[in-house]
Amino acid sequence: MARYSSDHKDKTRAAIVDAAAERIRAGGFDALAVARIMAEAGLTHGGFYAHFSSRDALLAAAVTRLFEKACDTIGRFEEKYGDAALDRYVDFYLSPRHRDDMDHGCPVPALSADAQRAGPDVKAAFEAGLDRLAERLARLMPSTDKKGAGKKAALALFGEMAGVLNIARTMGDAKQSADLLAAKRKAIETGSGA
Repeated sequence: MARYSSDHKDKTRAAIVDAAAERIRAGGFDALAVARIMAEAGLTHGGFYAHFSSRDALLAAAVTRLFEKACDTIGRFEEKYGDAALDRYVDFYLSPRHRDDMDHGCPVPALSADAQRAGPDVKAAFEAGLDRLAERLARLMPSTDKKGAGKKAALALFGEMAGVLNIARTMGDAKQSADLLAAKRKAIETGSGA
């Protein structure tokens, strides 16, 4: 009988969470079918409960993973661009490339509608992820004297960008959509907020 390595269960759980994260980012919470995720991870449906107590527990873990990746993306911008990281991140976020890459983009516009209707554990994971994402972005923003003001400003910026990105994704006219993204980039750059 073959013995598993000491980290086998952790690696298996991580594979399940990664598969679930990619599935929900591309298709929302309704796209998560436990049997399909287990098959994608190379496991049987019966093994699911060795790792998660419920589908919602898996959803919460997948949401957490997506926000970890989004925070890592901001970190890469900071490492690569230093003082220009915020401007470069906004340019990326509000770009046709990000608009078109729904399978790998930010979880905020992809999942916020689903999170509103989710169970308490999933909703809490989304809120915690959004909080961490705002904290991460706030590090790139000009400092303020008021406690928590940077995080609030970062959260407001995410709200603006995610809203515009969602609208741009619904537009059938690619040029009109790209113009909307460009207009929001310019508004953020000039501080007009419009």
